Amino acid sequence: MDSTAIRDQIDRILRSQSFASKGQLRRLLEILFRNIDSQTNLTPDLVIKELWPDQIRTKRSADVATEMNRLRHALESYYNGEGKADPITIVLPNRAAPALDGTPEKRWIAATARDGTGVETPSSHARRRRKLKRPALIGALAGVLSVTVYVSVRTLASPEQPKLGRLDGSALVILNGEGKEIWRKVFPDGIGPAWYYANGAASRLWFGDLDGKGHNSVLFSYLPADESKPHSSALICYSDRGREKWRWTPGRDLPELEGILSTFKTSAIRVLKAAERKPPRIVVVSNRDPSWGGPSQIALLDSSGKTLSEYWHAGGLRDMVVADLDGDGKEEIIAVGVAHGYDSQATMVVLDADRVFGASKEVMPEFQIHSNALAQERLRLLFPRSDLNRASFRSNHAIEPTFQDGNLKLKVLECLAPIGCPVDYEFNRNFQLVAVSPASDELRSAHDQFYKKGKDAHTLSAEEEAAFLKVRCLAGCKTEFVPVAQTYDPAASFEKGWTTQSNPNGVWSYGYSSGFMNAITLYDKTVRNGINGPNAKYWVFSSVNVGTSPAAEHNDGPAYNDANIDFLANEFLLVAGVGGQYSDLIFTAPVDGEYSVAGSFRGAQYGVGTVVGIVANGKVVFSSSVTSMGQLAPFRITLSMQAGSTVLFSVGPGPGAQNTALSVTITRPCGLTDRPALTPTGETTCSSSAALQIGKNAHALAQKASRRS
Repeated sequence: MDSTAIRDQIDRILRSQSFASKGQLRRLLEILFRNIDSQTNLTPDLVIKELWPDQIRTKRSADVATEMNRLRHALESYYNGEGKADPITIVLPNRAAPALDGTPEKRWIAATARDGTGVETPSSHARRRRKLKRPALIGALAGVLSVTVYVSVRTLASPEQPKLGRLDGSALVILNGEGKEIWRKVFPDGIGPAWYYANGAASRLWFGDLDGKGHNSVLFSYLPADESKPHSSALICYSDRGREKWRWTPGRDLPELEGILSTFKTSAIRVLKAAERKPPRIVVVSNRDPSWGGPSQIALLDSSGKTLSEYWHAGGLRDMVVADLDGDGKEEIIAVGVAHGYDSQATMVVLDADRVFGASKEVMPEFQIHSNALAQERLRLLFPRSDLNRASFRSNHAIEPTFQDGNLKLKVLECLAPIGCPVDYEFNRNFQLVAVSPASDELRSAHDQFYKKGKDAHTLSAEEEAAFLKVRCLAGCKTEFVPVAQTYDPAASFEKGWTTQSNPNGVWSYGYSSGFMNAITLYDKTVRNGINGPNAKYWVFSSVNVGTSPAAEHNDGPAYNDANIDFLANEFLLVAGVGGQYSDLIFTAPVDGEYSVAGSFRGAQYGVGTVVGIVANGKVVFSSSVTSMGQLAPFRITLSMQAGSTVLFSVGPGPGAQNTALSVTITRPCGLTDRPALTPTGETTCSSSAALQIGKNAHALAQKASRRS
């Protein structure tokens, strides 16, 4: 494996959805990669100069350490999600601990092949080289010299790869990873208008290897500056040297648009990664003028700019993301916008990449595109309009789809002049609705101000908020509306029980045992003693507490790293006992039903060494071990449970330290007789009767546990 392979992996990470909104961490990752061949010379001061050039006097080494931890966690999240099939793992070694051979760890960044083969950076290579005998050393040096000559010649022969871009008047300027200009293109008709490039050139650019030859191509959506004439945008593909390879124009003449002057403008560009012997494919979303007007085209192109297939939607689609929603290694296409043929409601469409064809089915004949066969969408949703939106605007709009931590998220704008009043929606992998909430107080404030006076005067009610749960499903569901699911998260629930000293705490209980299948004693005392940081809160048992272990722990604050433990923000942990105890988290099913259990155990302490397991229905359904800081032990289980039955998450002692994080979400689809509602924080709940039953079941568990102890 050479530096090109590592560079490609870095590019994959930088282009990923996980890092799309993490500009600071992308810059830090670029800095570390640029210095991968000279890591022994890299210091916190040099990082500060590159990362915060305007804050050199105020930033300290601790700030660098904080950003390194943030990047480390972001990489872990990436590899646990969209990067789980990548061939190379990028890691940030702990420089506060010695390397495996006992020498000080000097590396800032390292790469490891997924088959376990280490990719040597100069520092690790130097440590190994010092162990060679003299004859072997001479031979090794000769080999290194020959490789160096080859790499140098190869580097000189290949152009600098384009990584970044910016607009400079009527010119598109392309830069390398260090921000150095490598070429530019001047457009005689200018570049504009301003609204099309309002978010900068980055929103209209894509960089990557389309041909699989190790050279980055550049995709640029170009629109002339002159708005006095109707123009369609043009998607231009450049080689790494700046040679124009092809142009593609969005849209086409539809019989339904005969006699109407139509221009199409591209609003989103993504590239599907190669899968199952299929090369990368370009996905382009374009919309007929005026903006949001429709119809919209989702076109699939090959690397030479040839249209492979296309999907037409009668409404206006604008934003898009591609992601592997179901973990099968194939990315789906998710586009959002507005459906004019359905009461101008915000909409989301999900397409299988191999089934991009046809036209959306519309109930109003004037919106149907008859020249195309009907499409077969994977999913097609309509989002409800608030009474404020109906009274003030013609439609609401869906924007900014993202896929993160296994869930699909988007925003729906309820105010369009000025644009705002967003409502956040979140779906799990099974396309169940798990959270709905205004992204701020903007909607409530605008609503209450609009209805301040008159016969319709009222404030935004709980019933109106619950109406947001009625997401209509036109395709891909077994019911008229998207199923609503209730989720249970121990990290989100911990604070309430700790503050009120309640154990059981709703559906959750905390205790310890002597093994996965053995009797559990519930913790009886809350502690906050400064161990593991100022925000660490514990449940312990008075008579067996040694060094705050065994314990259930919650980091009720920002990420914290003291070179011993490494906690994420608001993270829940189980601490195995130094006396050999297992620390346990117990979930008690509030009602009969099918429950989805998904998450991971994570090493949260340097030198960690624990055994982890999950027990359900009287047997161990998952077991593993955690033996390194940052290591993940993921799980995904579906269980049929009766009310009062339990799922046990357990961390036991192993060969190392005890702090092991547990991230888990348990999801239950709401039943037909349930009345879904929203909590004040936006989570969905199935019914108040279920909440009552939770308390009864938890009380019974507490009595049972007390008898065992």
